[in-house]
Amino acid sequence: MASLGNESDRRSPTSPCCHAFRCHFPGCSASYRRKEHLHRHEGKHLQQQSFKCSNCGREFGRSDTLRRHVRQRHGIIEPLKRAQRACESCHAAKSRCEGGVPCDECLRRKIQCSFADSAGTVENQPPGSSIHHVPSMNHNQPGLQHAEKTEQYIRLYFEAFHPSWPFIHKAIFDIRHETPFLVQSMVVIGLWATRKQSAQSAAVELHGKLDLALRDQQEKWDASEATEACSTCVWPIAMYQAILLHIIFSFVLSSRADIDFDLKISLPPADLGLLEALVRSCRRLGMFYYPNILSKYEETDLASFVWVSIEEIKRFNIALYKVCGKASKTSIRDRTHDGTNAVWSSLSAGELQFPLPRNCPLWNAVGKNEWTAIAKDEKPVSLDDMCQQNWISNFAGVLEFFEL
Repeated sequence: MASLGNESDRRSPTSPCCHAFRCHFPGCSASYRRKEHLHRHEGKHLQQQSFKCSNCGREFGRSDTLRRHVRQRHGIIEPLKRAQRACESCHAAKSRCEGGVPCDECLRRKIQCSFADSAGTVENQPPGSSIHHVPSMNHNQPGLQHAEKTEQYIRLYFEAFHPSWPFIHKAIFDIRHETPFLVQSMVVIGLWATRKQSAQSAAVELHGKLDLALRDQQEKWDASEATEACSTCVWPIAMYQAILLHIIFSFVLSSRADIDFDLKISLPPADLGLLEALVRSCRRLGMFYYPNILSKYEETDLASFVWVSIEEIKRFNIALYKVCGKASKTSIRDRTHDGTNAVWSSLSAGELQFPLPRNCPLWNAVGKNEWTAIAKDEKPVSLDDMCQQNWISNFAGVLEFFEL
């Protein structure tokens, strides 16, 4: 299920402006209307492979870009290689399958592709195709070994951190198709979870570099400062997930415990500012309002894709609410002593205008067989049912009472 994410923006470090998926790499201003095009573009930054035109010598990062260049510039039409058979998802949906691992259609819909079952492991990636360098790792490592290290820390993330903060869908996560910022934010936590001093030092170093990048590129993700940002814009879920992980790890660093994900220590004022910007951005994009969430999908979308995508947004919102609660309780005093205003725009339970997440076993299911066995009793999401009677905001008073 390596691609069952949020099509509106499952893993994109994009600008919150309408239909803008922007490359997050320093010095690159490329932007795209579609997330998968951004992912392919970012591959140019991350991969060593190039495709050279035999007519003019120009090099390209992708074979399909070379084919388009040859067709447009040199008038040579090369036949596309289609899959000899459709993957299971495309066959079931009776849609055209162009092949690939995973196929393009499954990648677009963020659903698991059967073509990736045998060839989709890290070990089958060519050298140099992993995410860009993680600080503290051996600079001389070949790409394959580096990818295996990254995979190891991601596994530790899900083992040690995910049970406490389950807002990233484990079954759909694939480091080959995720934005590097999110992957590295997860690697930070995985490094810390090793309990080894060298790895934890590397986690602190990487966290610092990500912090600089976050603040340097804030205009790309901060919807509160974007004049065109609204509920109908693309939601940069992946970037917001990465920021939330970054903030949570700041809590962890404050406690300096071996592994402490309870967020018992105060959040530094600088990180509280990031949290404020994140809350304002989500609020500006209308991400806490269930009708806006449902509007991102169509009846023709696969039911499993819709279910996971909506669950992911709900679980992210709840995790953000929990972090805000921790920050409100632990950071106000420090912020007052710092000379800044202690009143900040926290996230209230009354703003959570959507139903609670449902079916945790299905959310945690890994593999097609496990998913199928659990999903048989799960009703598909109705895009016409606002479920307003079940919104968390209806019970805000009860929640706030128990949080006193």
